[in-house]
Amino acid sequence: MILPCRLPAMLVYPRKATSPSRGRAVSSYSGALFAHVLLVVYMLGADLGRAYVAHIGSSLETDPPARWLATRVAVWLGSATNIALVLMLPAGVSLGAVLGVYEITSTGWLVATWVVTIVWLLISIGAERAARTSKKRHVEIADMVVRLLIAPGYVYDGAIVFQGASQTVQAEWLGSKIILYGLLILVSIPVRWLSFDLIRASTTDDAAAAARKLGQLRMPIAASWVLILLAAWFGVAKPL
Repeated sequence: MILPCRLPAMLVYPRKATSPSRGRAVSSYSGALFAHVLLVVYMLGADLGRAYVAHIGSSLETDPPARWLATRVAVWLGSATNIALVLMLPAGVSLGAVLGVYEITSTGWLVATWVVTIVWLLISIGAERAARTSKKRHVEIADMVVRLLIAPGYVYDGAIVFQGASQTVQAEWLGSKIILYGLLILVSIPVRWLSFDLIRASTTDDAAAAARKLGQLRMPIAASWVLILLAAWFGVAKPL
């Protein structure tokens, strides 16, 4: 007697072949989404850690070794968070383009986005190095100027979406995220300026200055965390 047997499912129900173009689209979406989520999650976690060490370091009950450690940790977290903030610019543009809610009008526009990102990132890293080695603040001021130029533009680009005047943004929820990103850059200005002072305090072991700067960092860091959380919610819920 011959016993019945089951053929493998892949033989009975063959899968449809995936076209190369569809495969590339899925890969682009996965990569852009992963980069975007990774940056957002890191910024949320790092800002919580920075707020905590700022609280510890600014307390009068904290002994000098613990305050020195809190200062160094705050400086390191601030540097990493700043890199994530800058990289959010091309990551957001890439994800919006893949989702079809942000229209890249030309290849030159995408190239310009990456050029601005790289220049901004180099200036930011250079400003931190200058704070460690020099009393001159021209590189730090350049970092502030870049933020002052970029932030209002993002707030404006997000606002005109609600007036139906945007040529690139196709969804109001994305317009809200763009406004929040512009506000986040604005909030980063006092955070960065205080961070530069904190870097100097960490290199000179000035405990009083470090405690004062850590205390001043707490409010803008909290505001930054709220803005990041709101932007993440708009990206997930898409309420508009």
